[in-house]
Amino acid sequence: MYIPFGTRTKQNTCVGRFERLKVVYSDASMARKRITRFAGDILEHPRYSIEEAAAYLHIPKSTLAAWTRGQHYTTKYGKKVTFDPVLELVDKRNGLLSFNNFAEAHILRCTRERNVPLKNVRLALSYVRRALPDEPHPLLHKDFRTYGSDVFIQHLGQTVNATRQGQLAMRKLLGRYLKRLKRDEVTGALLELYPIKTRHLAINPFISAGKPVVKGTGINAMVLLGRLKSGESNEDVAKDYGLTIGEVKSAVKELAAA
Repeated sequence: MYIPFGTRTKQNTCVGRFERLKVVYSDASMARKRITRFAGDILEHPRYSIEEAAAYLHIPKSTLAAWTRGQHYTTKYGKKVTFDPVLELVDKRNGLLSFNNFAEAHILRCTRERNVPLKNVRLALSYVRRALPDEPHPLLHKDFRTYGSDVFIQHLGQTVNATRQGQLAMRKLLGRYLKRLKRDEVTGALLELYPIKTRHLAINPFISAGKPVVKGTGINAMVLLGRLKSGESNEDVAKDYGLTIGEVKSAVKELAAA
């Protein structure tokens, strides 16, 4: 019996973070790099373009570009202004984000909901880095959820600190984003991310090359979308992958909205 690749199975999250990997850059355009494995932590594997990551996270490409590449512009008076990036790309040459970079951008997305100026975000991050000096990704450290998040909110500036109510609202919003990061219960290691505005999608660096999958499975949501676009019915696709029709429709709808 034919079993489609990615058919629902129980997820195994007990995957080692370190694998023997190798980076291979294709001669294709900058927009579409073919990169395979490289030596080191798989969470640091460069895998997402800025455009792709922005789509999955539901944020403007220009915003993510500013976070990861900085801002360079000229004022109406001819003065050149440069702002350093707030996130350090794992692959600056090709403009690619790792899963860790992706998760950091997910957390920073909460500042957009409160219209926090980028300069305030940069200042708050500098204090967090001082509080957790040995961490390359302090926003993802297990201590950020407690001590680090307090430092972050306290230094975001008057935008959210003007009143106690503003701080509480920001803390609640940040908590929503942090809860969408699944961690190992013992080690606290980051395992999976559930993008905001989704209920049926998950992004796991160990499954389907970090592409969106149907939550609780290893089924690539892009494959479902592709089969539906080719003319197959929701019923047939759901049956092939052991999903309900509702799961197929919901996952594809959320992916298409990215």
